[in-house]
Amino acid sequence: MRILILAGWYPNQGNPMKGIFVKEQALALAKAGLSVAVFSLFDEAIKPGEMKVENEQSVFVFRANTLGLKNRYLARIVSYFTALHRLGEVVKRFQPDLIHVHVGYPAGIVAYLFTRYHKIPYIITEHMSYLQDYVAKWQHRILLKPAFEQAAFVLPVSQALAQQIKSFGWKMKLKPVPNVVDTERFTPISTEEQTKHPAIIDQEGAPKTIHLLFAGNMEETQVKGVQYLLPAFAQVCQEVAPLRLHLDLVGDGVKRPAYVELAKQKGISSCCTFHGRVDPRDMPELYRKSDFIILPSLKETFGCVLIEALSTGKPVLATNCGGPQGIVNQTVGLLVEPGSIEELVKGMRTMLNTLDQYRSGDIRDYAITHFSGQALGIMLREVYERSLKGSKKGL
Repeated sequence: MRILILAGWYPNQGNPMKGIFVKEQALALAKAGLSVAVFSLFDEAIKPGEMKVENEQSVFVFRANTLGLKNRYLARIVSYFTALHRLGEVVKRFQPDLIHVHVGYPAGIVAYLFTRYHKIPYIITEHMSYLQDYVAKWQHRILLKPAFEQAAFVLPVSQALAQQIKSFGWKMKLKPVPNVVDTERFTPISTEEQTKHPAIIDQEGAPKTIHLLFAGNMEETQVKGVQYLLPAFAQVCQEVAPLRLHLDLVGDGVKRPAYVELAKQKGISSCCTFHGRVDPRDMPELYRKSDFIILPSLKETFGCVLIEALSTGKPVLATNCGGPQGIVNQTVGLLVEPGSIEELVKGMRTMLNTLDQYRSGDIRDYAITHFSGQALGIMLREVYERSLKGSKKGL
């Protein structure tokens, strides 16, 4: 079975974290024995009009930048024609049985327009939390509606996103399928670590430093909730003294200087490390060095950092903001309400008081069962087979 992944988002040289979850899925499918190629339509690192192909970790990745005009409205129209032409070239070279789209706007629209004249079934995995903002605009809706309805399946990455898409009233086959974590890369420190409880007191009986980890963007939207996290962390630091806490923040964006200043104002600069953008290869070690992970988002369609943390055996504190509800349970962590300093304070207090109750091995087993490449491969292979059977019936 030959699967072409049509990616609206995909990592590149300028942004190695962009759509990293799409890359993880492509690699997982290849490990599961499927023949996989990727076509990244909107790679800003590629000169407009060019297309490149490279073998990246045994997956052929075609890269093109189909956006070349400054006028964004005209650019989108031209982009569709350019993308269709490039997609035709990729299909001719790779000969896929099925196209697996990631992100409906605009990659799903490209797949819909292409398959009107080429008898190849396609499915859409949707990640975008603000999809309804595009659906609200008629010029997007007139193409998004048939793109989703003509897909063999639409796979939202969480139940919360599935409910949002269902509210559009379109006729679709919806099946939530989560993102994947590389459980061979995101591992605990050792086999022994998987059965060891986190501990607040070290072997000499002295308080140890508890390391908390946040990973996410620091963009203007502030959707990751760092503006609530820092004041909450400052309050908890005062409450638990002489217990020492340290917060590692991974990520970058226009709000990072403001967050650094906020930490200074709250008197916690010495307790915070702003790492900026980190190479994805270094993330497993950051998870391993932490005691628990915090994701204080205002909105999440999924929460990849959560399953990465779980795969390393670490408990998580997240907000009840969409995707995390389908990931976090009492065995692996705690959920609090979003957009509240008080809720985060209560959550951190609870996590600090119950750290010794979380079992690293149980947490990792949960991640492997629900989010590993093997688990995802089984789910997607079934979807692919049903999609191909459906397309044959329609011939």
